[in-house]
Amino acid sequence: MTVACFTGGERDKEAPPGLPGGLCLGPDGSCNEGTCHLDRNYCYDIADPCDGFFCGGEERGSCVVDSEAQPSCVCLEPYTDEVFDLYCCPSEGSGIIDPRCVTDDS
Repeated sequence: MTVACFTGGERDKEAPPGLPGGLCLGPDGSCNEGTCHLDRNYCYDIADPCDGFFCGGEERGSCVVDSEAQPSCVCLEPYTDEVFDLYCCPSEGSGIIDPRCVTDDS
């Protein structure tokens, strides 16, 4: 599962579906803007792959373009991208709680 954040208003927030940083629209996996990465189910801009991806906010980490020209998060301590590859969640034992990072198998 992929989670991404979108900048807007006064804070970072989830990107709307169909826009870069958000989920592809179903059932055919399309985007209103950008290209759909069908395997990972997100929309991204080929010219600027990190557009719309904020990894949970600048205090948690930042987006970088990986070797496959896809968005990727580099997380700051005590955050990690182990739960969601495009969202920096608190590391286990950090004492920080983020309800978005709770999974069914946690």
